Amino acid sequence: MPSNLQPPDSSLPNHGQADSAGQSPAVRAGSGSEQTPSGVWNAPTQPHSWLVGSAPVVVWFLALIAASALLAWGLQSAGKRLIASLNAQRPASTSLTSATPLSPTAQSEAEGLLARVAAGDSLAAEQVLSQSESWIGKTRRTPRANQLITVALDQHDVRLRQAALQADLAMDGIPRDATGLNLLKTAAGTRDQRAWALWSLGGLGNRGVDPEQTADIIESYLGDSDARVRMAAVNGLAILGTDQTIPVLVDRFRNDWSALVQEQAACGLAESGMYTHEQRMVAAGSLVRGLNDSQLTADQKNWAVHALEDISGQNLGMNPTAWQHWYENSH
Repeated sequence: MPSNLQPPDSSLPNHGQADSAGQSPAVRAGSGSEQTPSGVWNAPTQPHSWLVGSAPVVVWFLALIAASALLAWGLQSAGKRLIASLNAQRPASTSLTSATPLSPTAQSEAEGLLARVAAGDSLAAEQVLSQSESWIGKTRRTPRANQLITVALDQHDVRLRQAALQADLAMDGIPRDATGLNLLKTAAGTRDQRAWALWSLGGLGNRGVDPEQTADIIESYLGDSDARVRMAAVNGLAILGTDQTIPVLVDRFRNDWSALVQEQAACGLAESGMYTHEQRMVAAGSLVRGLNDSQLTADQKNWAVHALEDISGQNLGMNPTAWQHWYENSH
């Protein structure tokens, strides 16, 4: 590993990282606070003023403003949570380029393309896919680049997400070849670089660099005693997104002894990661069967329902029969 491999840059956002209590990105509702319209209505001194006669209207109008503000806050907060879940807990950068002088022109051009990808521009995505390798050593993950990659990874178009993956690798100084694979394999052996390396290994394999070997490296961490490491491995497999990783994530959802890992595996099968809809439908069969499995916990069944809702766009609740009918009619 080159000597310029640095620990994660704490100045960069840790997109979608679960907290120490293990709160999952699969949670739909957001949290936080939002200021709502407020003020004191003082009764007028004139008994026949317009305000006295219109008091119910004024109160109703203020209540409508408050409700609108609350709804806007809820949508914004939920949207932020959804982005977190779709990024499969993308870790902070341990960039190989953090000590490399930047090319302001290259950085500006790269971020300009990423802004277009984040906005859903498929032509820009093709440009990133063809040009991003040339960014290595000239660009790095800045707060703005991080934000744009985060939004691009949330796109439903898999080509846009692939462009975001390649941009992420390039800005972290990872070449898409055996050298990059060896760099990440070594980095995964260092605890403070592991989450980043496992996620990036998934990205590298997804972009065509020895997917079988990258899967083997990532899977070797599924037996780690630390649930956070196993969760990072699950995230890496979801980013790799090959057919062979689907049964592995299903197994981790059912059998890992940590609820944190179980839930992250369900999230990876549902909406985060790089699986196509067709691949997610393969996982859906196992999730539907799990709703009638007495060996699954109530939490696991709830996560299965959330995953099925994301895959199907349906809201059938905890109704195994309804989900079975949906699954049978979707083939």
